Amino acid sequence: MIVNEEHRQLLIKLAKEYKFSSQSYPADENGDPKEAYLEYLSLMYDPGIVEIVLQLPIFPKMSSATKLAKELTIDKGELIAKLQPCTKKGFILKIGKSYARPSPLLIYDAPFIVKENYEGTDNVKFAQLSRKFFEDDYYKTWETSRKGIPRTRVLTVSEKVDPSHEIIPIEEVYNIIDVQKDFALLPCPCRNRKEIEGIRECKGKYPIHNCIVIGAYAQGLLEMGDPVIKSITKEEVKKITKEAAELGLVHMTDNHAEHTNIICACCECCCGNLAGLIRFQDNPRAIAKANFISIIDEDLCTACETCVDRCKFDAITIDDFAYVNPDKCVGCGLCALTCPNDAITIKRYEREPIPGLE
Repeated sequence: MIVNEEHRQLLIKLAKEYKFSSQSYPADENGDPKEAYLEYLSLMYDPGIVEIVLQLPIFPKMSSATKLAKELTIDKGELIAKLQPCTKKGFILKIGKSYARPSPLLIYDAPFIVKENYEGTDNVKFAQLSRKFFEDDYYKTWETSRKGIPRTRVLTVSEKVDPSHEIIPIEEVYNIIDVQKDFALLPCPCRNRKEIEGIRECKGKYPIHNCIVIGAYAQGLLEMGDPVIKSITKEEVKKITKEAAELGLVHMTDNHAEHTNIICACCECCCGNLAGLIRFQDNPRAIAKANFISIIDEDLCTACETCVDRCKFDAITIDDFAYVNPDKCVGCGLCALTCPNDAITIKRYEREPIPGLE
């Protein structure tokens, strides 16, 4: 709750300092943070803590407790004690002895991946406010950068890629996993958000606990010691991602070769990344398609329509055999993974340059 005008102004300042960060903040036509977003931030930061948070750098930059205590002219032990409630909730990020302000991604997701938050008294308020500001055009900022580049990229399933084609690590699930060493398993914040509000359409169809965070972000989340955020091995990650794909979830990661932090398992009804493409259907640059496409072997295809049921993008039609529309196919490979006749192969189809490889 915003307690007074001074608190409001501090929250406005906090939001605006994310202007040039990835995902930025939900702004009105004048560039001011939307009221729902300020209310949302107020549930994280009371007037006392927001002043301290404003002294922190935005992750991945970090600041030591010693340095921060000197800047604030406060005893280091007292400072750490003040920060501790927010670090437990992910509202302040702590790795070792250093602290950071969370990225816009974690601000949006922390209330739905940390057990203390999503089982807390403010959980429904968090869910309702986040849906309000997200669906009020913020999803376009969330999904697509100012340059028009999608922030996330579809990953192709590993099992059905034609082996004659070179695969760049960012393009395919297992290659992403093989080049990392730190993994955190956590609840999908998108499905959990809808679950808390009681409006999840995929309840009973898709699990919630299969989102993977990798690298430094995994270290930061594991540092919180939350009981639902688990450290897992490469082999466990591969098993989880394979099971998710078999169920029909689309894998996605950050659309930058040098900054891959997540492996999402996305559904059509909850996912914020897919929202502009599937639910709202007004942001064709919501995601970057994989540089692969599904190819149908007409001799093997029996027109059973399994692939039609699996495709979330209306990319497949059936006549005498299945036909894939290359303009709609995102290259996820879900259709190939469960084709009962092995009539579908994933082959290279250049269309989306990968930022960071230029």
